[in-house]
Amino acid sequence: MVNKVPFNSLLVPTDFSDNAWSAFQHARLLVDGDESEIVVVHVIDKTLVDQVVQLGVGDHDEVLESIRKNALMRMEQYSKASDDSTNVDVLVCEGEPFFEIIRKAEDFAVDAIVMHKLGQRNQPRSLLFGSTAEKVIRGSSKPVIVLPSST
Repeated sequence: MVNKVPFNSLLVPTDFSDNAWSAFQHARLLVDGDESEIVVVHVIDKTLVDQVVQLGVGDHDEVLESIRKNALMRMEQYSKASDDSTNVDVLVCEGEPFFEIIRKAEDFAVDAIVMHKLGQRNQPRSLLFGSTAEKVIRGSSKPVIVLPSST
């Protein structure tokens, strides 16, 4: 007999990659219980905003607002996936991705974090300096469920 680990609330970070969507779908299978919840968080990388500003695209506030609007629009796919048994909350914030994922998991007091080990940043740099998933594992006091890459 297999005992199911009861997860009533999960946090799923997204970078809008296919892997992030797959992690969300896995979270939907793992979450259970009355008033269960999945919190989907997208972190706007502050380094990316700074780089775009340096390219002369606009000032910090304009660039950040444009990226935030785009992210909120893309988060609709997650919001629409809410059903009668599971509430899906979406959040867009700015900062260092791994740090904000850990912070939001604490803020929302989720039972665990569900994420893939590779997202849009699947580059050789990630192998040399550590991925976001690895940093989350090292820094989180919550259980972290890391799924293998599906792409």
